[in-house]
Amino acid sequence: MDLTLWATFAVTMFVLSITPGPAVLLVISQAMSRGFRAGMGAALGVQAGNAVYFFISAAGLGAALATSPIAFNVIRYAGATYLVYLGVRTLLSARKSLSLEERPKPALWDSGFAQGCIKQLANPKSILSFGALLPQFIHPGKSAVTQFAAYGLTCVVVEVPVLAVYAWLGVAGGRLSSSAQAIVWRERLAGVALVSVGAVLATMNGAA
Repeated sequence: MDLTLWATFAVTMFVLSITPGPAVLLVISQAMSRGFRAGMGAALGVQAGNAVYFFISAAGLGAALATSPIAFNVIRYAGATYLVYLGVRTLLSARKSLSLEERPKPALWDSGFAQGCIKQLANPKSILSFGALLPQFIHPGKSAVTQFAAYGLTCVVVEVPVLAVYAWLGVAGGRLSSSAQAIVWRERLAGVALVSVGAVLATMNGAA
């Protein structure tokens, strides 16, 4: 590994990860409505989605998706629709009497991890970002596999702590008030956040 390239990549990923976007919004909303564990689940789900696109980019398949508007839009709209559905359902089922401790454990497909993974997979621009970013940091005279692996691990090491801080901020915001009315509004805010994330994904420009 070229340490200068690696350090530059790490700084770049840190700057990108602290910039508020759909992933940050989702992590905060999950932490605020369901607690820190759900927020971290969403963060890990985002990383799982990133891992899929990172692998595809490393395998050289990013260009195929980038040049296929149909595949791009199918992925984007399917994921966006699911997130909007979850957000609307959360808004309609805001519970006035259940605290975070009293709420039943969500099903696997409704967990923070699943929502984070689906959100990231529903954003095929991630593959375009990786496809454009990675070649800038690859040293042609060294093992590509080793470099891709190191950069993939760096993404996780850099982004997870940042998202953990956002999850903590979400929990802190959710604990400002523990009244029944506050619980309702926190859940409604989480629903609005999910709908917003889905809307952002659905209204993004195409692959061009």
